[in-house]
This record gives sequence, C-alpha cells and structure tokens, in this order.
Amino acid sequence: MEAVTLNTNLPNAPISTGLEEGASPLVFKQFAALRKRVGVNRMMNPSVRKPSPRLANSAEAGQSPRIGTMKDESKKSSPQVGITEFLKFMYDGQPEWSLLAVKAPIDEVTDEFADLHGAETVLRDAPRKPATEKYDDVASQIAVVHIKDNPWTIVFRSLLFVDEKNIESVNEEAKELSARLNTKAITFVGDDTSGSQAYKLFEKGKLLEEAEWEVGGELYTFKSKLRKKPTIEAVGDEFAEGFFSEQEIYIPCCYPKYEDGHSWLAVEKNSLDSIERADLIDLGGTDEDEESE
Repeated sequence: MEAVTLNTNLPNAPISTGLEEGASPLVFKQFAALRKRVGVNRMMNPSVRKPSPRLANSAEAGQSPRIGTMKDESKKSSPQVGITEFLKFMYDGQPEWSLLAVKAPIDEVTDEFADLHGAETVLRDAPRKPATEKYDDVASQIAVVHIKDNPWTIVFRSLLFVDEKNIESVNEEAKELSARLNTKAITFVGDDTSGSQAYKLFEKGKLLEEAEWEVGGELYTFKSKLRKKPTIEAVGDEFAEGFFSEQEIYIPCCYPKYEDGHSWLAVEKNSLDSIERADLIDLGGTDEDEESE
C-alpha cells in the first residue's frame, strides 16, 4: 500500500479548545483506499462478515485521538437536504460510517449525548476550517453538527471504520436520544466489507421504520409502521437519498481534526456554507476499549 501524504500545512495560530494535551485517546491510521466489495454478505450478521482491518495501536501519552484518512471532495455549493454529496465523499475514501440525525437543537443533542456516555470533555462551537488536503487525518472525537435553517442535528459517530459494536451503539443512542428529547432520531450506517447500508427511524424511543440493503443489490430488510415496502429490484443510492430528503435532512461533508492539542472541524468546500455550528465530544476510554478487543 502506498503511503499517504498527511496535512503538514496547518495554521500556526492558536485555537481555543477544551481538550487537554496529553489526555487524548488512542490513535489508529487507516489509508483511504477503496476495498473491493465482497459479495452479498449481511452487515448485521457477524458470522458472514469478513473482519474489518485491525486498528494499529500506536498510542502513547500525549498523542492525538484515533485517526483515519479522508479524501478531499471539494466541488459545488451544497444543497440543504439530502445525502448525495456525503455518499460521494465517502465513496472516494474508505466508505464506512455510522451516524445519527436527531430532530432537536444542537445544545440539547450535545448535552444528552455527553450525559449518555458520561463524557466530560466537550468542545462547544468548535473552530471550523476548510479541508486542505487531498488525504487527511480524521480524529475519533464525536462531531455534533448543526445545519443552518434546519431542525436536525447530525452526530458523526464514526467515519472510515465501522464494526458490530458501532452499529449496536448508534442504534441504542438514537433510540435513547429520541426518547429523552421526545423527538425523531435516524441512524445511517455504511459497511464496505459487506457492501451494505442501513437506517433506522425512531420516534420517542420507538422504532418506526428500518431498512437494510446491499448497494446496487437486494433490499434485505424493510419493516415499517408508516408505509408499505417499496418494490425495488436493485437498491441504488437514490433509495436512501429519497428517504433522508423527505425528512429534510442534510448530511454535510466534514470530519473532526486533532493535532498538537487542538481540535477543530474540517469542512469540505461544498458544505462550508451549510454548517451553523459544531461541537466535539471526546469519549475518552471508548477508543481504548475498542482497541483492546
């Protein structure tokens, strides 16, 4: 595998941050190269999934949070709803992610998410900077992002890596947040190993709809209390795009960054004008637990 040039041209000006130097989680490095899809495996069935690449434990005291590598995708101005740009952004790198959208103000989402995990390190209204590198490092902090003139808050749970633990966690978090905030919450997960994607829609703690499919293939699962199962022979990106657009959700192209004790949100040009605010949550020991498994 060819080495990837990291971003070494970061601004020298100090950045206001709530993260303490020397107290950051473990790190990993994962190059942004597309892996070949491996047939029609089920994302939710660990017995048929090939394991994701192991994360290299390179952490020592004072190093930055766990990182992966993200490819730059800076194009046109972004729309206010939909996931097309986000999917293209992910397909150009390691297309694995877990996130949730919560229909509530960012302060409420950040507070409840941090409380749910007992997180003590929260950077509110984190600095936002344009992404500057073709390949860039992605920190393991949880990015909570508010979109301008939009009632939904997006929580980026993991980028460039997903496993069964991520999938279970994001579903439980969406269920719990929707109950605590008396609102809707939707998960969205992509797994490159199986070529599968899935979403779940919760409202006030109850599951209303779920779907799982192979991209370009079969709609494995569709259960809904809201509508009938759509007739689809091959599920393309327009399936998820239609669902999230109907909910008026926009998922921006962005990711958390950490270097030299400073944290910020790196944003692709096509999403710069869409983001009103971002908070960063450090779950601390969570990364350590994942690495030890």
